[in-house]
Amino acid sequence: MFSLKSETPAVRKTLFIVMAAVLLVNVIVVLWLGDHFLLGSYDKRNNDDVKYVHAAQMLNETKTLVYNSGDRPTNYIMPTIPVMLSGFTALFERDTAVMGFRLMQCLMQTLSVYLLFVIARAVFNSKVAITAAIISAFYIPDLFASGAILTESTFKLIFLLLLCSTIHAFRQKTVSAYVLVGIMLGLSCYIKPQSALFPICLFIMWLVQKYSWKDIVKFTAIVGVCSMLLLTPWWVRNYQAFDEFIPFTKSTGNPMLLGALIKRAMPPQGFFEQYPGEYKDGKLFVGSDSAELRTAKRVIAYGFQHHTLDYTYWFTVGKSIQLFEAPFYSRPVPGLPRPLINVEHWIYVLVGFAGIVVTAFQKRVRQSLPILLPFLYFWFIHLPFITFARYGYPLMSILIIFAAVAVVAIMDRRSKIRTGDRLLRER
Repeated sequence: MFSLKSETPAVRKTLFIVMAAVLLVNVIVVLWLGDHFLLGSYDKRNNDDVKYVHAAQMLNETKTLVYNSGDRPTNYIMPTIPVMLSGFTALFERDTAVMGFRLMQCLMQTLSVYLLFVIARAVFNSKVAITAAIISAFYIPDLFASGAILTESTFKLIFLLLLCSTIHAFRQKTVSAYVLVGIMLGLSCYIKPQSALFPICLFIMWLVQKYSWKDIVKFTAIVGVCSMLLLTPWWVRNYQAFDEFIPFTKSTGNPMLLGALIKRAMPPQGFFEQYPGEYKDGKLFVGSDSAELRTAKRVIAYGFQHHTLDYTYWFTVGKSIQLFEAPFYSRPVPGLPRPLINVEHWIYVLVGFAGIVVTAFQKRVRQSLPILLPFLYFWFIHLPFITFARYGYPLMSILIIFAAVAVVAIMDRRSKIRTGDRLLRER
């Protein structure tokens, strides 16, 4: 699946040039700008990125994963980024360690271009694949993702590997292939727990491909067991630290409550009247994670009961717009201002969705299901929670593939018109 032997020399050369350019540009930008990409302050520890760095340092010093918890263990985040960072902080001083992590993310972005090519070729063809690789190279928010000390570059790589392993498993239908899917699923959950229900996509594909129920049960068990074995150390750690089974984190209340508020506005006065004395001075964000989760459910229930149209729109169209409307580009690269990159992002999104429509007109929806289903899954799985550019970023890789479908369709159409015109002239 990963071999390029069947490709023409021109395709191989183009792909390697694109990858080399992506690596070079990302490395130059990261070395040039460094901590320009930080969203918080090391001293104040007021954002995820600097909290991850502190967590990595504490992990080396105390062997304890912390996050807003002093020296006590946390159940608020998954451990992947602090563990990865701790490998650098164990060897280098903080600033050098962080730069080393950024350079690793530059390599991740480069490998992601190759994986994007592999996936697009497997689902469509080499022409779409090389077009997708080229389009991906010009997506400027990837530069910020390389410099930011966040989960996005790592998850993007693992997400694409999950898609690769899934496509390979659909083709091979072997135990070893689905073992790999289970491993990649487990790794994905270690970064973003919302990956946990990804097997829904597998199940739909099995039904479409008319797998026997015997195979469906067998492969479900393989994927489930492999991913759970990978997650077992985390479960054991959580039980030892908190005396309860915590499959991922206990931090869903805040994002769900934020997502329940239409454009982050407070719920109608009638909500507070329904719970007199419970939310003093209109304060919703108080108490434990479970308390915030309970409040979120109450707000949603009240909203759908008393403001049905508003809440239906918000939990479908409204949040979807928020997921795709802005790029993940919180610290602009000098010379590439946010308004300009907003326009680029909108073009990518619009052309990507146009590519999905083109795929439907070309009657290739079934062919595209290995990437279309994960796209829809990660889109819809975020709707119950707060939605913004950071959560939409991983989906851009799939939209880029569909954008390549649209671009190739236009190119093929123009080529046919030119060929037709030439034949008419020759007559």
